Amino acid sequence: MQSTELVSSSYLGIMGLYTDPDKDRNEFGADIDRGVGIDLLYGWQSDKRWGYEVHGWYQTFETGDALRTDYYNYGLGVDLFYAFGDRKHFTPFILVGGGGTYNDIYPNGAQDDGFSGFVNGGVGFVTGPFTKVGNLRLRGDVRYVYDFFADKYGDIRYALGIEIPLFKEKAVEVAAATETTKVVEVPTGLTDSDGDGIVDDKDKCPDTPAGSRVDGDGCPFDKVINLKGVTFEFNKTRLRPDAQTILDWATGVLKKYPDMQVEIAGHTDSIGSDSYNQKLSEGRAQSVKEYFIAHGVPESQLTAKGYGESQPIADNKTDEGRERNRRVELRILN
Repeated sequence: MQSTELVSSSYLGIMGLYTDPDKDRNEFGADIDRGVGIDLLYGWQSDKRWGYEVHGWYQTFETGDALRTDYYNYGLGVDLFYAFGDRKHFTPFILVGGGGTYNDIYPNGAQDDGFSGFVNGGVGFVTGPFTKVGNLRLRGDVRYVYDFFADKYGDIRYALGIEIPLFKEKAVEVAAATETTKVVEVPTGLTDSDGDGIVDDKDKCPDTPAGSRVDGDGCPFDKVINLKGVTFEFNKTRLRPDAQTILDWATGVLKKYPDMQVEIAGHTDSIGSDSYNQKLSEGRAQSVKEYFIAHGVPESQLTAKGYGESQPIADNKTDEGRERNRRVELRILN
């Protein structure tokens, strides 16, 4: 059978425009120092971070004087972009594109009006959601727009507004529940020869010494346990929701062995200054400590320490290596 889950891959946007116009627009006695307008867009981003946006806008370059020249500009364009993130958190991006515009000049009449093409390039950003309802995101960009109308104009255009994520249904295969009842025979006489709490037929380390602290397979813990999967918001100490599973597992271990003293060690990659990374690693280690305490682990069992970028376990020159270096560890002290 199939079920569906919602996957965000596209969005709508509405933004206000402010344009610093080309000085050559001040022809026919015009005195134009700015343009204002509105931009509506539809966008889509792939999981590879490439995407496109379709824009439609209206803006006016107006003197406020009935005897001077005003420009009323309508446009439709398409941009290709590359985003440096997943739009779930603060994400900068670069863009390039083009399209067509219609320039309506007042009061010179229809003989001066006309369609033309344009090209543009620029940079921008989008934040993570700032509302729970609708997951609205703040978005802004600045671009250089080269308009082929008349004597050809080069304008600097700024935009600021919001993005509204759209959702689509994605089919997910779910195994159909069988109607037959499976009879499981529970053997009698289950034994735990080494007394570690794991029965012999599940124990991958059957000869551990009495009193050893063991994991779910019956094997002693390493002195350093890498909490792989514990992640944080970009450049922040706030835990992401997907860290909960591994932290709940670690909470269970700490409660099972209340005499086990651990150091929560935070590490970063090499991007950023030494002092910034040191402070960031300390804050992230402290966040994990506070999670444990909030879930019933005694504070006396825990210490938190940051090591910054000083103890890499992989090459900081690669994305994969930096990802491995951004980690939190439990170091068993006794």
